Amino acid sequence: MSYVKSSLGADEEILMIARFPWPYHLVAWGALLVLGIVGVGVIIWAMMLVHFATTEAALTTRRVVYKKGLFTRETLELGVSTIEQIELHQGFWGRIFGFGVVEVSGTGDGQIRTHSMADPVKFRRLVTDARAQDRAIVVEQTEFNQADARTRARERLQLSS
Repeated sequence: MSYVKSSLGADEEILMIARFPWPYHLVAWGALLVLGIVGVGVIIWAMMLVHFATTEAALTTRRVVYKKGLFTRETLELGVSTIEQIELHQGFWGRIFGFGVVEVSGTGDGQIRTHSMADPVKFRRLVTDARAQDRAIVVEQTEFNQADARTRARERLQLSS
């Protein structure tokens, strides 16, 4: 089971799991085929497959999660409500083949720079949508709390008179 799936909270859903783009898989297999005779290709291929298998980036309804590591685990998480900025980095080949790196910055020192992922524009759009939805919920709760406070104040006035 993936780290992201095993760490989901109550009422939290995965919106998107970032995948490595197909050109990266092509490079791994190309290294195996071209350099495999020398033995270096086997090492490159194995290292890339381990990297593919042990690195996760995902967006849930509450947070952005980035996890990497085989024998050790390093996780970075940013709550959707704390996200301040989203950057998309796509080079020439990334634009052509639809891959890039997303950098998410939060309040304070919080920052996540993902691996090169397929369809980073969709990931960025979903982060933006999750932020908007989270802010709408906060606004609704604030309005509800203000209306509730007014009602309680009226009740106190009626009880005191």
